[in-house]
Amino acid sequence: MSPKPPVWCAKCNLRIAPYDLLTAYQGANYHQDCFLRLVREEADEKKRGQAFRASSESGEHAKPAAARVGK
Repeated sequence: MSPKPPVWCAKCNLRIAPYDLLTAYQGANYHQDCFLRLVREEADEKKRGQAFRASSESGEHAKPAAARVGK
């Protein structure tokens, strides 16, 4: 019986011990904590993108700086 090859975390690049929990996501392996951090970062980026789109649709970015100061 040959030993299992090492598994590396795609987020922190550390080896995932055979007894640690691992999560496979989009073809990559992650420590459970690293996966949770990754999901949180993706959600924050998505939220920032939605906020940017909402402000750009309202025309906030198109107004000159002097017009925004007096609000």
